[in-house]
Amino acid sequence: MNEERRYLVPQRLDDPPKFLWWDFDVALVFMGTLVFGLTVGYILSFMLLGAVLASMYQKTKVGQHRAFGMHLMYWYLPVTFGFKRTPPSCIREFIG
Repeated sequence: MNEERRYLVPQRLDDPPKFLWWDFDVALVFMGTLVFGLTVGYILSFMLLGAVLASMYQKTKVGQHRAFGMHLMYWYLPVTFGFKRTPPSCIREFIG
């Protein structure tokens, strides 16, 4: 048995989950527009739109924190979304 292959340590344990070749959150952007296109009846055009939006989101994510999508949801979704441990994003300054 090859000694180098015997003690191979995985290098990608902390990578985000993948769906095919995309990160999972990028795939959700694509799948969301695809499902909307199926609902409306314009499958091909919304599939192309989803691919463009997913690639734009992926380019925006480069060099950012791994939880970049969660940060966007915290700042731009309504307060009723349901984060329980964090204060509402509309409170910008705290006293104390």
